[in-house]
Amino acid sequence: MTEEQGNLARAERPKPHRRWRFRLPGAPDLLALLVAQGEVSVAGMAAFDAWSHGGGPDAAASVRSAQHTAYHARRELLAALQAALSSPVDQEDLYVLSERVDRILNRARSAVREAEVLGWTPDKYAADMSEQLAHGTGTLVKGLQVVIKDPEESGRRADAASATVHQVERDYREAMAQLRHVDDLRAVLAAQDMYRSYLGVGDSIVHVADRLWYVVLRGA
Repeated sequence: MTEEQGNLARAERPKPHRRWRFRLPGAPDLLALLVAQGEVSVAGMAAFDAWSHGGGPDAAASVRSAQHTAYHARRELLAALQAALSSPVDQEDLYVLSERVDRILNRARSAVREAEVLGWTPDKYAADMSEQLAHGTGTLVKGLQVVIKDPEESGRRADAASATVHQVERDYREAMAQLRHVDDLRAVLAAQDMYRSYLGVGDSIVHVADRLWYVVLRGA
């Protein structure tokens, strides 16, 4: 093959296919779907707080209803993620954030169910913890809302949400300490389980905050 023929053959080779990722007009706003899921969780945690303050069966039913709605909100996001060509935040990050947000309300609902099984009524320590948990969830969602347009503020919101959990941990230690003065062993064991459930909800909030900071550090 002559040099001229070789040059011609190379010129005729198909060029590598470059896969461009773009957003079609009318494509779903994935971040907005995540925020919508978070807002359902905020409503559910408000119901959990109301239940913890003596809201009774109606508030417990509201927690369960919110969890059901949040499930469908998450499924909508996952379907949109599967079909999306691009997203303002990495798709893996959106998936993980959605999963961790979902865990907050799931644990709150589980706490309500456990209390019903144990016949346990939330006390002032539970009320104090739930107030912080509801506030922390709301703070997280505000951080999600601004992760693109104001990453620094999003990080501050993540820190603020984690700070509310630190208060929950202090309330938890105080609650556990006062159980030394309770003589009813069954009541002590039930309360211990329930206080740990509240602490578990707090752990879920911290996990969301940690991932949100990860997104911020990656530059969203």
